[in-house]
Amino acid sequence: MIEKERIEAIKQTVDLVGLISSKGIVLTTTGKDYKGLCPFHQDDKPSLSVNSKENLWQCFGCNTGGDAIRFVELYDKVDFKQAVQILTRQLPPPPARQTKTAKPEKMVKGLDPAGREETKAEPTGKDCEAVTVRDKKLLAKVVAFYQHSLTTDSRGLDYLKIRGITDNQAIKDFGAGFVAGTLREILPDDEEVIKTLQKIGILNKKGHESFYNCVVFPLYDEHGAIVNLYGRNIVEDNSVNHLYLPGPRQGLVNRQAAKRSPTIILTEAVIDALTLYGQGFKNVIPAYGVNGLTDDHFLLFNRLKEIYIAFDADEAGQKGAATVAAQLQTKGIITHIIELPDKDINVYFQRHTPEEFEKLLKAANPQSIEQSEKVNKRAQTLYRQEDHGFTVGYGDRQYQVKGIQRGDTQLKATIKVGKDIDDSKNPFELTTIDLYSSRSRQWFAKLCADLLASAEELIKEDLSKILALVEEWRPKNQEKTTPTSSPATQQAALSYLKNPEMFSEILADFDTLGVTGEEVNKLTGYLAATSRKLADPLSVLIQSRSAAGKSTLQDAILSLVPDEDYIKYTRVTDQALFYKDENSLVNKILAIEEAEGMGGAAYSIRNIQSAKKITVAATGKDPSTGKMRTEEYTVNGPVSVMITTTQTDVDQETASRFIFLTIDESAAMTGMIHQRQREAETLEGLVREKYQEVIVAKHHAAQRMLKTLAVVNPFSKYLTYPSQSLRSRRDHKKYLGLIRTVAFLHQHQREIKIVEVEGQPVEYIEVILKDIELANKLANEVLGQSLDELSKPSRTLLSLIFEMVSGMAGQEGPVDEVFFTRRRVREYTGWTDWQVKTHIKQLEDLEYISARIGAKGKEYSYVLNYHGQAEANGRCYLNLTPVEEIKRLAGNLEG
Repeated sequence: MIEKERIEAIKQTVDLVGLISSKGIVLTTTGKDYKGLCPFHQDDKPSLSVNSKENLWQCFGCNTGGDAIRFVELYDKVDFKQAVQILTRQLPPPPARQTKTAKPEKMVKGLDPAGREETKAEPTGKDCEAVTVRDKKLLAKVVAFYQHSLTTDSRGLDYLKIRGITDNQAIKDFGAGFVAGTLREILPDDEEVIKTLQKIGILNKKGHESFYNCVVFPLYDEHGAIVNLYGRNIVEDNSVNHLYLPGPRQGLVNRQAAKRSPTIILTEAVIDALTLYGQGFKNVIPAYGVNGLTDDHFLLFNRLKEIYIAFDADEAGQKGAATVAAQLQTKGIITHIIELPDKDINVYFQRHTPEEFEKLLKAANPQSIEQSEKVNKRAQTLYRQEDHGFTVGYGDRQYQVKGIQRGDTQLKATIKVGKDIDDSKNPFELTTIDLYSSRSRQWFAKLCADLLASAEELIKEDLSKILALVEEWRPKNQEKTTPTSSPATQQAALSYLKNPEMFSEILADFDTLGVTGEEVNKLTGYLAATSRKLADPLSVLIQSRSAAGKSTLQDAILSLVPDEDYIKYTRVTDQALFYKDENSLVNKILAIEEAEGMGGAAYSIRNIQSAKKITVAATGKDPSTGKMRTEEYTVNGPVSVMITTTQTDVDQETASRFIFLTIDESAAMTGMIHQRQREAETLEGLVREKYQEVIVAKHHAAQRMLKTLAVVNPFSKYLTYPSQSLRSRRDHKKYLGLIRTVAFLHQHQREIKIVEVEGQPVEYIEVILKDIELANKLANEVLGQSLDELSKPSRTLLSLIFEMVSGMAGQEGPVDEVFFTRRRVREYTGWTDWQVKTHIKQLEDLEYISARIGAKGKEYSYVLNYHGQAEANGRCYLNLTPVEEIKRLAGNLEG
């Protein structure tokens, strides 16, 4: 049994904040509580909250919490009894009894072993008593008050700034405070409290603050409790410049550095360590003078492999560094002495950069690896030139700079900043600032520091670099330079464009590229790609099972389009398109490898297809007024979209905007593909592969020769299209688009006519009946599917099942009484289990078949509700007006 009193003592007296900090978890104050990253789950945003008053903790991410005992149970993975035993060792011993009359402390001025001046409160009498847990808690509250005073009294921060220390996060991590002499104003009228503070050394015998006018730093023991205080007087000519609490020197600053790294940098003083820490060298621990290593230091250093000693450059510092190195080497620790070219670390970094200090580390140890986080964070990791600006990255911080406006005294730019600005799920800040305005840069740096969890000084450095980049930036030449082709290629392209049998040549070229069969799909895809140049382009969605060749077809079509006319993505994030350059998609093809890759961008893709543009409004602060304002970003179309998918059911909002191209998945087609793959290994295949470059170059040149002009259809009033469904309203436009694109592709074979519209000449060509004839053939195949409620693969499977069941009906009864399983379907069709499961579900949902569960609970058997009402191949013709009928109705219009 564990005594209840011992458990309560642990819960009430163990410093929970110190305990958690001792595990290497960085806690920051938020009001009266502390916050940090929870060690019990993957936590990237601080969700661990510690209430120091109640000595309780709670994680709002994984919903765990409790007292100090519960924390040790979870962190050290021990049971309750073991946790109590561990924490019992952290309880302070009872205060020793004094047999002699206590004497008040006195300030003693003397020299340390190195000959430097050192002043401290000399412990006598009761001052030598062990500090109790209650004393530690009171000391922690005093330190918290001093830390608050640092933010309200500018003298402390001004002193640090003079010493070149401006990194707010570093100052906060070191727990710096300032003693303004106002502690007595907030102390309770309690004589016992006053006596305790005098015993600790916070107050002197007259009741005044011992560390008055000092910037102070708490020193922690191995359990994270504050056990001492170091003070640096901000008045340099004062007789007392360095202060500690009375009693033996104990406690360390930044103890967790030794837990994070097997290598540390040892400095001569706390201010030096803070300077290094602010420059990104987090693995730093200070000594207390050249001969100021304590037992706490040596106990902690037992776990280290090597130590860099960065003492002052004077004679005392050099001798002290040699002495410390010898002491550490006897304990098996490798040491490297850094030779400073300046007086001390603090002065050094007022003249030099972290990169230059890395060179000093290299000089001390050629095998030294980069140790400054700031050097890594300052390194440029990204630069991307764009039409209206650029994107630059330093460390994990990224800045997208657009809308650059130059003036005599102003240099304005709109900057979007975040950890990954291409990923809309990550938080970002967007605003316009004047880079020539120091006030504007400071305001923006403060804003970004909170967003990026980075030091404000680091952001200011970034902005200085960005300022230089903006001054140098010049917009790209907006006139696009068209790649030139050889005279032979241009002649071949023109010959192709004037070929009356152009579409036969297109099919032959696709065949040379290695795409066998799929004639309708190849022609429709090529026309859709060409339609990008028109005001209302076509979009295609290539649908098939996995490995059937949909990506092959997409790649083949895109290969015949000039590189500058299409953009291909594997995945598009939700807001990605909204922040592209305004005209970057105009008359382009937007190709996405899989429909799943659209993700949340599906809405913006649909919108730019229909409305020919997308617009987003984003809010940000005006740096001059501090008020929120709205910035608008518009991306223009028209754009042709090309996507592949394995999905059977595509949502109707998306499907209605595309022409569906379904890959032939028959065994006969597979045989043809196998044959072509074997031919590729022959000499003929080698020659064909080399000839592909000629074909691609020809089509690129031909596509560049197609000029943008209007297409007029004099036969449009004779055309018909089924109107029984709402979707036909969009499908009818696709049908007209096919006719228009066929004619557009033949522009070099037609007379280009001109009509004046409000005094402006408008060029156009006219549709002929041959254009309609080809469009009718293609539309019946690719648009006719929209009349069928089944997808083409599901219709094919239904036909195969009907064929199978019809063969079984004679032996097992009528068609609608023959039960069959998926296994039987797989054996008959040769389809995979995934394919059968996927498409049989649509047949069941639309009631072409019915399912029943077998005796074993998991075996499904099915029966047909279908009696062959549609053609076996599943075609649904549109009953478009035949060309002969149009010719009859139009009379001699065609001539």
